[in-house]
Amino acid sequence: MKVLKWLDENFEEKLMGLALWGIVVIMGIQVIMRYVFRSSLVWSEEVSRYLFIWMVFIGISYGIKNGSHMRIDMLEHFFPKLRKGLGILADLCFLTFAAYMIGPGITVIESLLITGQTSPAGEIPMYIVYTGLLAGFILVLFRIVQKYILKFLQKNQSKGD
Repeated sequence: MKVLKWLDENFEEKLMGLALWGIVVIMGIQVIMRYVFRSSLVWSEEVSRYLFIWMVFIGISYGIKNGSHMRIDMLEHFFPKLRKGLGILADLCFLTFAAYMIGPGITVIESLLITGQTSPAGEIPMYIVYTGLLAGFILVLFRIVQKYILKFLQKNQSKGD
C-alpha cells in the first residue's frame, strides 16, 4: 500500500525530475566537450530534445493531478454559477481527447516498430520517443478518472459522517 501511495504522489514528479536531470547532465557534458576539448557530441542535443518531449507529456498529467493545467476560464469568469459544470465539461473534453489520442499513438508506435526507424544522430529507436506521447495521454486518462473517483468518495464519505 505504501508503494502505491508513494507512486500516486510522486510518479510524474520523479519521471520529470529524471528527465530534467538527464538534460542538465547531457548538456553539461556537451558544454565541457565543446569548450574544453574542442570536440562536441553528435547525439547530445537529440537525446536532450527527446527527454524534453517525455517531460512535457508527463507534465500534462502532473498538471491534471495538481489542478494546475492551463485552462481558458473566460466563461467561468462571466458565469461564476456555471464554474463547476464548465470544469466538468472541460475535463470531459480533455478525457475524450486523451482517449482518442491513444489509438493514433499505438498506430504510430506499431509502424515505428515495424520499420525500425531510428534517430539520425543517436540511433535511438523512434518508438521510444513516441511512447512518451502515449504514456502521457494514458496518465492523463488515469488522473482525470482518479480525480472524479476521489471526489465521489469524498462526497460519499462526508454524507456518511
